[in-house]
Parts: sequence; structure tokens; C-alpha cells
Amino acid sequence: MRLAALMLLVLPAALAAQQPADDFLDALRAHCGKAYEGRVVSPQAVDTAFARERLVMHVRACGDTVRIPFHVGDDRSRTWVLTRTAAGLRLKHDHRHEDGSEDSVTQYGGDSRATGTASLMEFAVDSFTVALIPAARTNVWTVEVTPTRFVYQLRREGTDRRFRVEFDLTRPVTPPPAPWGARDP
Repeated sequence: MRLAALMLLVLPAALAAQQPADDFLDALRAHCGKAYEGRVVSPQAVDTAFARERLVMHVRACGDTVRIPFHVGDDRSRTWVLTRTAAGLRLKHDHRHEDGSEDSVTQYGGDSRATGTASLMEFAVDSFTVALIPAARTNVWTVEVTPTRFVYQLRREGTDRRFRVEFDLTRPVTPPPAPWGARDP
């Protein structure tokens, strides 16, 4: 009897903790199959190569895992991968060569922080990423999805490194070709 009473207290709290991650994925899935053009809004000189190119995100796969290829000009090497975990969401960066093989720097990222919402998630760097890219040991990625905009941002805490790209969700564009190494969604 006490166990049942305890479950009635714990279960709503556990469901409430999971709700923002599910709502966030649902907000992304609402754009499944659509592509959007964006622009770099961070002012750092290191990002000028990106700023000169056409930037397109494409919400391409929308199952348990949401895959969002990020095209930089003709470069189709990058895909953001968001996966539901027991505690929230996981963000990984899938980098591929033109022949579809994995780049040596791929699958880096991290898990969402407990403070995520239905429209904004922050992902703290994981240990795999720290081993792969030691300079990224303080990385935090932010992904935001609102009715009008999608934002991908990187900040390296303790430094001035910031990268932010915003996409206009009110103006779909023709979806680009599949990212390098992609299989059908």
C-alpha cells in the first residue's frame, strides 16, 4: 500500500521531468521533411567562412531520433542528431566525408541539462567528446525551436568562443540533396 502511495507521488514528478524533452521533439517533428535557410549571427571572425555560404537545415528523419542535416554551401557533411534518453535528450554531431565514411571527428556532443523547456534545450559536453576534442571540454550547445525560428548555438564556457546560426521557420525552401552517407529516413 505504501509503495502504491509512493508511486502516486513519484510518477507525476517523473512524467513532468520528461515532458519538455518530448514536447521539444514534437516541435521539431512538426517540421519533418521541410528545409529552411539560415544565417550566422555570431560576430566572430572564425565563422566568416560559414557566413559567406548558403546555410540550409533540413528536418529529414523524424522517428525516435530526429536527424537534421546542416548544409554549408555544397558541403553536406554535417547532421545534428537528437535522440530521446531516459533523462532527456542527447545531441550528437554526425560528420561524414563525401563518400559517406565517418570523419575522424564525429559523434561528439552531449546530453540535455535538466533545465530544458519545450522550446529550448542546452546540451553539456559528454566524456566521449572531451576525449575526442580536448579543447571542447567546456562546450555547451543550445538548440531552440519556436514557431518562427530554429537556433543552433555553441558556446565554450570560460572563453569568448561563440557560434550561433538562426533559421527562419516561416519560409521553407526546397529541401537539399541528402547529406553525405545518408540512408533513407
